[in-house]
Amino acid sequence: MTTRIAAASASVARMRAWLSDRPIKRGIEAGLIASVPQVLLAKTEEWLLMPPGEDADLGPRFVERLAQLQGERVCEDTKWLAASAFHFGYAIFWGAAYALAYRRWQPHPLLGGTALGTLIYAITFPHWGGAVLMGTERPPHRRSWRQELVLATAAMSFGLGTALLYGRAKTPRNRVASIAPQGDEPMPSDRRALRAGTLRERRA
Repeated sequence: MTTRIAAASASVARMRAWLSDRPIKRGIEAGLIASVPQVLLAKTEEWLLMPPGEDADLGPRFVERLAQLQGERVCEDTKWLAASAFHFGYAIFWGAAYALAYRRWQPHPLLGGTALGTLIYAITFPHWGGAVLMGTERPPHRRSWRQELVLATAAMSFGLGTALLYGRAKTPRNRVASIAPQGDEPMPSDRRALRAGTLRERRA
């Protein structure tokens, strides 16, 4: 178990190294990457837990509901293409939002990820949530515990994944500290003075 945790931590650390140092871009990249295991986890839970007639395909249902409200029919290919665009747009938005929030509060990744997942669930799936008000999802009292579990873990896995991948990004103060000379290393002004002195000696 310890070995698996260490391997997972190493994988996350490697992914962090690939991400941009620019805060907003880093947040977007973290959100996009986190959105992939989010879908895989939801589909795995659907396969293991959900009975026939229930699924974890919120995006396609959202697109279909929008088409119904407009009095239109949407073909299956268009529905899934639009759902994919919605999914990745959602990941970009929340990744950028997390980067902005991190700049303000700088939470620990576990705390920040839990807060992000809770926020996404709270504005989407309760009685007042967007998905329920639009008719994309049934209200909580009409959902099975299996579907509730899938919805909750989808939001939480995305939040935690985004925060863990984003990590503890360098603040401007940390960036200055990381590039500042350390120990007995000469300051840039000292190095310029040494070079000028060497040139004068050579001319003499």
